[in-house]
Amino acid sequence: MVSPLSLSFFTFFLFLFLSHHQAQAQSDPQSPTNDPPTVCIIGSGISGSSVAHFLRLYSSSSSSNSNPFSIHIFERNGVVGGRMAMVNVSGQTFEAGASILHPKNYYAVNYTQLLGLKNKDPPSDSFSLGIWDGQKFVFKTHSFSSNIPFVDKIVSLANPLLMFVRYGFSILKMQTFVEGTVNNFLKYYERFESRPVFETVDEMLKWAGLYNLTTRTLQEELIDVGLSPLLIKELVTIQQNYFFGT
Repeated sequence: MVSPLSLSFFTFFLFLFLSHHQAQAQSDPQSPTNDPPTVCIIGSGISGSSVAHFLRLYSSSSSSNSNPFSIHIFERNGVVGGRMAMVNVSGQTFEAGASILHPKNYYAVNYTQLLGLKNKDPPSDSFSLGIWDGQKFVFKTHSFSSNIPFVDKIVSLANPLLMFVRYGFSILKMQTFVEGTVNNFLKYYERFESRPVFETVDEMLKWAGLYNLTTRTLQEELIDVGLSPLLIKELVTIQQNYFFGT
């Protein structure tokens, strides 16, 4: 599955590169003006389809030329979407693509609106968490349903308290780390006028403060953040046959 982060990096990098190239071509009096450039995209999965969509959308809205370049997509299968498809296994139908979207993945959220898809929000009282070490549950939250709102409120407050007792202030540090990383990523959603033109992916990552995350392991990063070894082992890195359930 292509991650939203990789998809956005690829989409923005390709578009900014083409925009920069187009601006240079227009400023060069010797460059040909009759033949628009051709963009070839290999594969019509979520990445290829998104690149084609946003290239056409942004180029049409930012250029007086309604057709600044042509787009050719090469796909070996008869349908678009790649691994984001419905598959049938032993008579059962499964969704092979991404089924859970982060609310700040704005492109994916906008796609659901563009395609007329409906979001299915899980019930707020159905959340439960269990950590399995291969032999037993080392930690479980309480799951209890009652017709009395006061009882449900107590249970909803008890689960965060249990997690705090086990992991301490590392829970808050993890939340701060995640929010900071997401906010850095959201810089790519800013208007093009407020962003420089990136020549390389490294430049784009450094501009948003995400470069260090690509040069080291997650465990190394979280140790520097100050998370406890227990939290890193059980709740983040998902190593040594640990299992999460909701």
